[in-house]
Amino acid sequence: MSHRVRIAACTILMTACCAGVVFSQIEGDSGKEFNQAFYKELQISEDDIMQFGESLKPMYEDMQKNIQAKAMAEIPKRMADSSEPMTPESAMRFGMEIAMDELVGMQQPINDQAREFFSEEKRQKMHLRLFQLKEGLIDQLGSSDNPDITQGAFGFEVIQLMGGQPDFLELSPEQSDLITKQQKETSGEAMTLITQAQMKVFMSDPAKLGEIQRLGKEFAEAQTDEERTEIAKKIQAVQGDIFKDLAPQLKTILLKGHENFMRTLTDAQRAKIKSVMAEMPDYMKKLLAEANKDGAGISGLESWVPGMGAPGVPNPRREAPRQRPRGGRTFPGE
Repeated sequence: MSHRVRIAACTILMTACCAGVVFSQIEGDSGKEFNQAFYKELQISEDDIMQFGESLKPMYEDMQKNIQAKAMAEIPKRMADSSEPMTPESAMRFGMEIAMDELVGMQQPINDQAREFFSEEKRQKMHLRLFQLKEGLIDQLGSSDNPDITQGAFGFEVIQLMGGQPDFLELSPEQSDLITKQQKETSGEAMTLITQAQMKVFMSDPAKLGEIQRLGKEFAEAQTDEERTEIAKKIQAVQGDIFKDLAPQLKTILLKGHENFMRTLTDAQRAKIKSVMAEMPDYMKKLLAEANKDGAGISGLESWVPGMGAPGVPNPRREAPRQRPRGGRTFPGE
């Protein structure tokens, strides 16, 4: 059981670290143009991003340790208290619930750290761009069978779980809680599917797990976009066709999760999203278009640090209307 938990924890850490940091693995000039335009717009440098990412490493390390420790402590208790034997599948699901709680628990620390590195204006702009990128991928996901689009959308789902929703949506506390619950379910279901597939590979070839862990460490210590790009390619090569084979199932999970998210919003909030997406800058539109056309490396997300600029809770100075859900899922304005 401990080996299963270790593989699950490794999967989550790699997703947060590698699949969740923003795409510039697209080959050719598009990725470089994206980075240059993004840094110019925000008036920041790659060093600024690297320093912030370096400051988050202890959080990721603690997250991995907490997932393993809590799972190893709680699973035996659950087994002892249950009249039904705990199967490997049920233990995996329980462990994933712990993992999702840990991801949500990173929201406030990550954002507190971001406030120390960036002005509020820059932090909010980064968060806006993150939201637009995720929504852009989801838009493509509905009409694309490209597994890289699916993997990229999944990576952003995990990032957003760690970062929370953007302030411009003005979510009520009830909405915020419900959306977090939905995202935990979506990410947990997807992560379980991926972990089970990886487990089959790693159990048959334990050396691959060690290789993934080694590459993950190298990725975290990389100093440039070019280095991270090369390491991300190696990680994908070791994992083989796992994401490619799972893409149809992951696509279904992600699209269902997004439908739940949209149903939770009011008409006014959905209109804000439409307006925000219409204002996406050209350099982002170009990147999404190139990724969709070429199927090039959208999953190698690597110039955005997870959770950066994402507010953990609604603005406490703003009075949001407290609306009660109907049927446990939808809100007025549906």
